[in-house]
Amino acid sequence: MLDFASSSSRLRRSGLAVALAVLLCVAPVPARLATFPVSEIRRGQVAEGITRLEGSEPVRFKAHILGVLDGVVGPRRQVILARLEGAGLEQTGVIAGMSGSPVYIDGRLVGAVAYSMGQFPKAPIAGITPIAEMQDATSMPAAGLRAVAAWPLDTPLTPDALRTAFLASMPGRDGIAVPVSALPGLDLDAGSRPLLRPIATPLSMSGFTSGIGGWLADTLGQAGFAPVSAGAALVGGQPGATAEGPLEPGDAVGVSLVRGDLSLGATGTVTSVEGSRVLAFGHPFFNLGPAQLPMTRAHVVAVVPSLLNSIKLAQLGEVLGVMDQDRATAIGGTLGAGPRTIPLTVTLRANGGAARAFAFEVSEDQLFSPLVVFAAVANVLQSYQREIGVSTIKVAGSAEIGASVLRLDNVFGGDSAVATAAASVAAPLAAVLRSDLGTPRLGKIALTLDTEERQRSTRLDRAWIAEPRPRAGDTITLRAETRNFRSAPQVHTLAIPLPAGATGTLQLQIIDGSTLAQLEGRRRTVEQARSVDELVRLLNQQRRGDRWYVRLVRPAAGSVVNGRDLPALPGSVLQVLGATPGVVATSLDQDVLGEWEIPADAVATGQRTIAITPLVP
Repeated sequence: MLDFASSSSRLRRSGLAVALAVLLCVAPVPARLATFPVSEIRRGQVAEGITRLEGSEPVRFKAHILGVLDGVVGPRRQVILARLEGAGLEQTGVIAGMSGSPVYIDGRLVGAVAYSMGQFPKAPIAGITPIAEMQDATSMPAAGLRAVAAWPLDTPLTPDALRTAFLASMPGRDGIAVPVSALPGLDLDAGSRPLLRPIATPLSMSGFTSGIGGWLADTLGQAGFAPVSAGAALVGGQPGATAEGPLEPGDAVGVSLVRGDLSLGATGTVTSVEGSRVLAFGHPFFNLGPAQLPMTRAHVVAVVPSLLNSIKLAQLGEVLGVMDQDRATAIGGTLGAGPRTIPLTVTLRANGGAARAFAFEVSEDQLFSPLVVFAAVANVLQSYQREIGVSTIKVAGSAEIGASVLRLDNVFGGDSAVATAAASVAAPLAAVLRSDLGTPRLGKIALTLDTEERQRSTRLDRAWIAEPRPRAGDTITLRAETRNFRSAPQVHTLAIPLPAGATGTLQLQIIDGSTLAQLEGRRRTVEQARSVDELVRLLNQQRRGDRWYVRLVRPAAGSVVNGRDLPALPGSVLQVLGATPGVVATSLDQDVLGEWEIPADAVATGQRTIAITPLVP
């Protein structure tokens, strides 16, 4: 007897298998990007480029091929020279923000517009980065953190010091000399040396005051950017909202450095999109190598024409993914979830008024994060604090660094209190991020800033000990008289135990934190730490400006080895240690027998020294 039910079941399964096989055969496979190799480039060919100027629709332009330059941006690197035509480029020249605009011949991608010919050009001459070089560079494996110069702990807390340290790690952007013979028909002098330079990358800035905005624009301008002021993106009445479709070649794209109550980021143009992989710019953002910066949509608002340097005004939009490669010939990104960022919150109480809260999402990077944190904190202070005249700023806060907590508590006064307070937050972050102690992970940074538009300082007037002839082993009483401006003096009392075996003359030093930090100089260095946690502990020992430090010392000839005082260390041993890798050794002229603190409610100033010769029992 036939089992019709079983036969029917087998037929259905067989039919499903056949249908699935048919679907797999006819399912569309993503087409591989069609490219036009440099070997097929010929003078006189006409290519077509795409970019976005004003409005939502892409515009097209022509690129008349002039030739290929070999080895001009590095060994085996090539740049395709072309004269651009159309889209008003004859009047504007190559526009800052066009970097990455794709160029096609016969529907195949040649590369990205990436270089422009100097300033005041007679024709819009551009350099095109071949797409093969963009693909090759951005396919390199991520090698982890890049090596950057360490941050000395005695770096001055000034904007100039921050700028110098930042720019010292930035690569140069020299021009490429182009032979005049490669540019016929442009009426150039035979002796001229036209230069191709990477197209300036617009840096969109929003929410900055003129003071800190100008400083930041000048700093990043020296690194090859073209800073422009632009408001936060408003699409459909909501910040960051968008009704646009998938990212396409020719679209504007951004790289964000900070979002929230400030917006700062670079903008350029998408060259290609293959699946989730995006290539753009055609030249480096900063040539950071592996990176983890938010990749965003950008919206071109207008083009500002100029004989000097025409520029796109663009606003950063929503995060589309992560820029994970920043190489000499392109930036590369991956669509999807954005990278982790550092949450920064600042609560400001200006002159006893109501608290104002500010929130930022700072992109995590060894070089940019400290610079952006400085700018954000200084910008908040400048927005609600006068810029001329003395002021007092109290900083209270912390930063999560792995399993450790970095304390950010201090007080600053004087004419430069705003800049010094902001730098005091950025400097220890730079020390951590630029160290070679593994991969530090910055978590939340929370700050509370209390400001007053007057100098609040407390002066140390005099200090004495109550016992006229103390003995070794006794506990003496230190009295220190301090005075605030137009206030009655205040006397602080502190018990100081003398060592039982003390001989000779001792010194009792009362020194304000700012002065002591300068006197200690290079005794505290990043090299003393062997891990991120050790470095955070070292940073938490930094002297504070709102207290006096009381130290009992005696003369000694020794050394400081990796941050530890060794007063009895012979000089011959110091010479051996000084030549040992990983050991930081300096000379020591005094031995600290004990240390105490006298807190102040303002900036502490002044110092006193009391000589003590204990009697031997």
